[in-house]
Amino acid sequence: MKLPFTYVINLDRDVQRLNAVTQNLNMLGLPFKRIQGIVGKELPNWEKYVDLKAYAKRNRRTIPRLGEIGCYLSHLKAMETFLQTNDPWCIILEDDAEVLPGCLDVINALAAEDDWDLVKFFNFHHGLPFKKRLLGLNQSLVIHLTRTTSCAAYAINRRAAEKLLKSALPITEQIDHAIDRPWETGLRIRGVRPMPVKLSVGSQVSTIGYEKNRENFSIIKSVLLLLVRAKKEIRRFTNSVKECFAR
Repeated sequence: MKLPFTYVINLDRDVQRLNAVTQNLNMLGLPFKRIQGIVGKELPNWEKYVDLKAYAKRNRRTIPRLGEIGCYLSHLKAMETFLQTNDPWCIILEDDAEVLPGCLDVINALAAEDDWDLVKFFNFHHGLPFKKRLLGLNQSLVIHLTRTTSCAAYAINRRAAEKLLKSALPITEQIDHAIDRPWETGLRIRGVRPMPVKLSVGSQVSTIGYEKNRENFSIIKSVLLLLVRAKKEIRRFTNSVKECFAR
């Protein structure tokens, strides 16, 4: 079987991370291409990429951090690069991801059936996974009933990349939230348990330029944000339950 191409998002200054992920992917025999990460601080007129009113409604901060914008646009750049090929699907990695050997079995199993559009290989939060089918002997394709986060590693097909590129701008939230709205996009978002990717040593230190300061917000803002997120999670749960029992 021909292995899917992997696109690795990497900032120019992160040479050590690139060396580590290169060694990892070469060892597994996964072909890859580096995607030059976008540095948010170097973006002119960053406001044109953001819906400031919608962003303030959906997030604690009123405006996104520049590093967040750079990360967001870097993932869209990887999807655009993928769509310039004729490949049916690909893998997108951030450079602090480490692909485990068992991921090769997952890749082979994903290629066998058309029952997904985007599959997270790594995520934070438990997500209440519902097993959809086996991926080899030890791993399962799952549907998460509740929220999961992270865009460190995922498989994505052409349908998903095309839809997300049409709907992802302007920015209203972080990229891992933006790609995971299946009730709006109609995409079949899945996960894998146990996860076939982990974060490498040193991944806790962000190199993308996130500012550490947090904005102060009022009680009213907190209540409104809670209501917005509660509505979102109800829609997620309802959509996921329907998918769990769909054929």
